[in-house]
Amino acid sequence: MAIENVEIIKMNCKEFAKTSKSIEVLKRANGKNHYTEIAKLVGFHATKTSGLLKKAEKLGLAKKVKVGIYKKIPGVLGFMPHSNNHKNTPHRTVKDLAQKIARTKAIQKTEFPVSLSIQPKISTSLDKMVVAYQFLYAVENSLRELIRKVFISENNWWKNHVPSGVQILVQKNISEMPYHAVSRSDELEYTHIGQLKEIIINGKNWDSFLPHLKTSDKNDFSATINKAIASRNAIGHCIPLKPKDLKIVDVRLRDILEMIK
Repeated sequence: MAIENVEIIKMNCKEFAKTSKSIEVLKRANGKNHYTEIAKLVGFHATKTSGLLKKAEKLGLAKKVKVGIYKKIPGVLGFMPHSNNHKNTPHRTVKDLAQKIARTKAIQKTEFPVSLSIQPKISTSLDKMVVAYQFLYAVENSLRELIRKVFISENNWWKNHVPSGVQILVQKNISEMPYHAVSRSDELEYTHIGQLKEIIINGKNWDSFLPHLKTSDKNDFSATINKAIASRNAIGHCIPLKPKDLKIVDVRLRDILEMIK
């Protein structure tokens, strides 16, 4: 994606976010909810909600599916300004994230309500696993945002750039493991690190990602992520890691973050 397109999207997102509840409204524009339903969900006037969705369409942040129903452009929420609660939070590079996560090794012990009974063996490993999960969260979401950043200007990027095998598995996940509280913003939120790697290295996709990576060696990129998949699975399935395993997680997931510019 051309840099100028990204800048235009950022500018349009900034303009759109000026209105109260605008981001909340756009989040619920899933191509199914009528604007009157969205208005009820966010506690906003229906006419103003309709106006916000029309504005989103005009700014290229959503498309009209049919009368009263809009669908946000996949990945566009990642370009929205931080909410009021985060106005003073500076943008972090992946290096900043890695350093911040490393500092949480001195994290305060997690405390459960006294009414809950947690076995000592589990509570002892809990805080160490929190650090491992933070690294995994940063890595997978950094890769997702990278993919959105590269393909956001294309309407059918999921169909045109994602390997068919990944599409099939994601569709299965969507039908078998939907969110119950909130809707996921796009298909990428049903993927894991291995599938994200497959999208990036797939065919001609790799050339589009090169400007955003510190490595130009596809095999090196792929191998670095492959080394982390076993660790990812252990964290994702909540398997307690031993001290040696935690060090491996630290190194392998940090290596991935450091490949992204």
